[in-house]
Amino acid sequence: MDIEWGPLIGAGLLAGWGVAVPLGAIGLLVVRKALVGGFRAGAAAALAVALVDGAYCAVAVTLGAVVSPVIRSWGAAPQVVAGLVLIILGVHGLTRPSPGPAGDPGPERRASPVRIFLTFLGLTALNPATLLYFGALTAALPSELGVDRAPAMFVAGVVVASLAWQLGLAVLGAVGAGRIGARGQAVLSASGYGLVVGLGVAAVIGPLLMAGSG
Repeated sequence: MDIEWGPLIGAGLLAGWGVAVPLGAIGLLVVRKALVGGFRAGAAAALAVALVDGAYCAVAVTLGAVVSPVIRSWGAAPQVVAGLVLIILGVHGLTRPSPGPAGDPGPERRASPVRIFLTFLGLTALNPATLLYFGALTAALPSELGVDRAPAMFVAGVVVASLAWQLGLAVLGAVGAGRIGARGQAVLSASGYGLVVGLGVAAVIGPLLMAGSG
């Protein structure tokens, strides 16, 4: 049966926007990074987020049926470890000194795009909700769509949608750099890293609550 690429890419675009548009911790941090370091810094963060979304989607589409049982056999350990790392990263961000005014080349302003890319790659990859989202979504897609026969088209749509949204957040941050003062940047930073800590705490205590209810 011939595969129609249009519906596949369209489904990927919708899936990518579905995971990217809700503004959570990572989205807030992309905006903040562009506020502090300009569009170039925000774009590096945006690219990292989109690539992780695409990678998780690819895993869910191609290996989900094989990988999921293996991960489940490990119990709560992967989720707890990821949660602890998120808590550490979030607390580190909350306790980091705030950047100075626009003309002050503080440590965050001097951060290279490669370092920013790697930082956001790790932050996004440690969020288990992204993998769970794509795992559930791909399992619910109708077989007639042909995702299993041409997964690259679906994944490409996810990456394009996620990157477009994250770059939009980077533009928003870069444009607001001269309009949002130090207090506003501090609030945005605390909100983003606070949500990261919240995600980590939820990942750690989730298995404990499940065990208690059982």
